[in-house]
Amino acid sequence: MLRCPNNSKHDTFIMTAYVPETWILNSDGDCEEIMEGSGCPIDSTLTNARCQECDAPVEIVYEEDENV
Repeated sequence: MLRCPNNSKHDTFIMTAYVPETWILNSDGDCEEIMEGSGCPIDSTLTNARCQECDAPVEIVYEEDENV
């Protein structure tokens, strides 16, 4: 579970993910078609997520920590 350390009512978070794509290029180097990578890992990590409201880094709360 993700949580904002500044305000527990903030419940929307943002992060950047890098998704691999295959680009089909013409002889000029211009992209003519983009194919999404299938079965490829997405380069992202929840530790880089931030609160959309106040831009604070998220806290990751695991089930055993929720009662603390």
